[in-house]
Amino acid sequence: MIQLEDPSDQAVVAKFFEADQGHLFDDWEQLDSLARRHLLTDMHRIDLRFLQQLIRDHLDSDAAEAPIAAPTPPDWIPLTDPGRETATEIGLHALRQGEVAVLLVAGGVGTRLGHAGPKGSYPLLPISGGTLFQVFAESLVRLRKQVGRHIHWIIMTSPSNHEQTVDYFQQHSFHGLAPSEVTIQPQEQLPVLDPRRRKILRAGPGRVLFSPDGHGGSIRLLQKISEDLRERGIRHIYSHQVDNPLARIADPELVGLHLREKSSFTSKAVAKTDPEEKVGVFCKVGDRLRVIEYSELGPNDRVRTEPDGSLCFRAGNVATHVIDLDFIAPQSAGGPLQLPFHVARKAVRHWLDGRWHEASSLNSVRFETFIFDVLPMADRGLVVEADRALEFAPVKNGEGADSPATSRAALQKLWANWLVECGVQIEFDDNGAPLRLIEISSRLAGDAEQLRLALEGVVIAPDGPILLR
Repeated sequence: MIQLEDPSDQAVVAKFFEADQGHLFDDWEQLDSLARRHLLTDMHRIDLRFLQQLIRDHLDSDAAEAPIAAPTPPDWIPLTDPGRETATEIGLHALRQGEVAVLLVAGGVGTRLGHAGPKGSYPLLPISGGTLFQVFAESLVRLRKQVGRHIHWIIMTSPSNHEQTVDYFQQHSFHGLAPSEVTIQPQEQLPVLDPRRRKILRAGPGRVLFSPDGHGGSIRLLQKISEDLRERGIRHIYSHQVDNPLARIADPELVGLHLREKSSFTSKAVAKTDPEEKVGVFCKVGDRLRVIEYSELGPNDRVRTEPDGSLCFRAGNVATHVIDLDFIAPQSAGGPLQLPFHVARKAVRHWLDGRWHEASSLNSVRFETFIFDVLPMADRGLVVEADRALEFAPVKNGEGADSPATSRAALQKLWANWLVECGVQIEFDDNGAPLRLIEISSRLAGDAEQLRLALEGVVIAPDGPILLR
C-alpha cells in the first residue's frame, strides 16, 4: 500500500485497499502531483460503504428485479375532460405566489447530433439558430412577465457538461434571466464496475470511470437543495427534459390539476398509436401508478385495444412532471425518499494492467435511478394527457425519427397554425407543412392567444421567412 503524509488521504487509501480496490493506485508512481491529487479527490468523494452495499444487493445476490405483476391501464385525465379549463387559474395563482420552481434535466451532450457541447446548446431554431436552452429560458422570461415574479430555474447538468453549461449561460447573459434565479448543479456520479471481478473500472491511468446516477438523480438533487428551495417559498417542482423544445414550461394547467387533485407526483403522457414505440408507459399495479418499459408489457397487452381501436396501454411517458417537495424531501425523522437502484450493463473501453482494453461484450455495470420510481410510493399520483402535436417533439437522434429535422417540422406546423388562428394567411403543402419558414420566439408567445396580443399593430410581409421575436 502506498504511504502518504496527509492522515485523511492515508485513511481513504487504506479503505480502498481493505475493500480490494487497491488496483486504482497501480499507476501511482507514473502520475504527476496534479494527477495524484485528482485521484485522491475522487477517492474522497466515493461513498465506498454505499457502493459495497449496491454490489451486495445487485451483483452478489441471486434475486432479480421483481417482474411486473399484472399491470392494468391507468386512469388519466384526457384532453376532452371539461374540468381542465378551471385548472389553469389555480396553477397561475401558485406561480404568482412563487410556490413553483422549474427543473430542467440537462445532463446530455450533443454527440449523436454531431454537436460538440451540451445538448441544450444545440442550435435548433430554423432561422436564428437559437438553442434549446434559449427556448426554455425565454419561455421563463415570458412567464415571469405574465405572473409578475421570477420563477426559480434549476438546471441539472452532468459532470461531463457542467462547466460548458455554466460557461454557456454566462456568455449568453442567461438569456435575460437574473443569475440569482438560476441554480446550475451537476448530478451525482457512481463508479462503473467490472461485474465479474467486482472491481471499479478506470478511465485511464489514475482516473476512475464514473457514470451519472440516471434521471432519478434529479430527485437526489432536489433533496440536496430542499432547504434552500423552502426558504424561497417553493413547494412544487415542475420537471422536464432538455431534448423537447415543445415542453410547456411550468404549464399552469398541469400545475393546477396537480394541486386540485392533491397529487404528490403528476405526469404528462401522450397517446401512443404504435405499440412498438419505444417510450415507457404508465400503468397501475394494484392501486399504485408506475411506469414500465414498452418491452416489459406482454405481447398481448402491448397490442390490446379499446373498443374505439386505441391501445389500452397508450399513456406514453414524456418525462414532464410536477412533484411535491414535501413528498420527496419530507421534514420528518424519516428523512428523504429513497429511490431503488437499477443495473445497466454496457460495453466500455477501460484501462487495466497498463493498457487499454476494448469492449467486445457487455463488460461493465453501472447503477442508475429512475425519476418515475417514486410513483409507487405516492399515496396520490396523477397522469394527464397531452397533445403530442403541441407538446412533444424530442431531439434524440441525428437523423430519422426524433431528430432535429422532425422537431423543427413540428415547431413549423405549430407556429403556422398559431398564425392562421391569428388571421395570417399561410399556405401549406400536402403534408400540412407551411410553405414559408417560420420562427416565433418563446419570449413572445406560448400559444395562439398570446401571439394574437403580441401581433397587435404588427404587419407581416406577404412572402419570405417569418421571424417574430
